[in-house]
Amino acid sequence: MNTHLTLSERKRAAIVDAALLEFREKGFPSTSMDALSARAGVSKRTVYNHFPSKEALFQELVQQMFDFVSDHTLVSYSTELTLADQLTRFARSELTLFQSPRFQDLAKVLLVECVHSPDLADETRTRFEQQEKGLDTWVADAIADGRLKPVDASYAANQFIGVLKASLFWPQLLMNLPLPTEEQCTYIIDDSVQMFLTHHAIDPSN
Repeated sequence: MNTHLTLSERKRAAIVDAALLEFREKGFPSTSMDALSARAGVSKRTVYNHFPSKEALFQELVQQMFDFVSDHTLVSYSTELTLADQLTRFARSELTLFQSPRFQDLAKVLLVECVHSPDLADETRTRFEQQEKGLDTWVADAIADGRLKPVDASYAANQFIGVLKASLFWPQLLMNLPLPTEEQCTYIIDDSVQMFLTHHAIDPSN
């Protein structure tokens, strides 16, 4: 735990961690504030001082997941680097995100609750569409620079990310499969980059 945090900040972090574990094990509807406060090692009053409701706590977890995504989807287009190098760097950052135990736990909790709550699913999808724009902009810049064929930038970006997730994220999240080895990850990333460039690049070697 970060010793630079104040006591109040440490309690808040403990509450959020407890909420993640409770929601993951019991589901959002079955989690009580009593159980949550006991797991966090704080009084229920302390929980309410930080979060006025269980829904507010859930939204804090949602925000954490969006912050994870935002930190790992920032990519700036470069005229100096090859497209392959830039896409590989992005894919590696995505892989770090996918393999984070914290991100996986957040994703599992969010996925389960979205299945049970259509309104939450719509809200979450909208927020993700607003958040995951880094590669969209990169594709648009590469098109403007004459290195990618004219294509809908959002479609192309989602296509690339979808290929990565198909092997490096969804099987682990939905079927509890083991994480790929480093050799397998390298192959998947290289193959995904080549597929994308073969289809979209003016000169796939550039």
